[in-house]
Amino acid sequence: MTKKDIKVPNIGEFKNVEVIEVLVKKGQEIKKNDPLITIESDKSSVEIPSSLDGKVISLNVKIGDKVSEGDKILELEISKVLEKKTEIIKTNNDDKKVVYHTPTFENNNKESNLIKKDFSFKVSASPKARKFARELGVDINQVKGTERGGRIIESDIKYFVSLRSNNNFKAEDKKN
Repeated sequence: MTKKDIKVPNIGEFKNVEVIEVLVKKGQEIKKNDPLITIESDKSSVEIPSSLDGKVISLNVKIGDKVSEGDKILELEISKVLEKKTEIIKTNNDDKKVVYHTPTFENNNKESNLIKKDFSFKVSASPKARKFARELGVDINQVKGTERGGRIIESDIKYFVSLRSNNNFKAEDKKN
């Protein structure tokens, strides 16, 4: 079993981009292209996928960290074995032996295929609106969007906060 580092790939000209979500945990089996973290700049949010299959040994980032290209996200234990296949090709009475590196996998953990993923519904909101909600401590999933397709904007978050604070005042008035 081999250990491999998974690093932040080329994300354009962005540097020190904030990690807003960590989508895996230590000990979790992941597959190639499974999302690992979500990063967010002022203009976009991007999920960084895994480049390999394996089991997460250690996480090197947490929510709020700043990452750039080449920063280590996590360390994976690769449990799949790459075997060599050989094939003989005949051409003009000469035998040539060609070695192909074809991935054939042996999975030691049969339960890894049974892992269910959480496909929770994601609301539509710009990175700026999401950041604003986080700064106010608002769960953006509870906010109702007023834009096309239910997209949430900053004024929706402000309205949600004002409703919540009004409800708190009414509850305190009833106690007194």
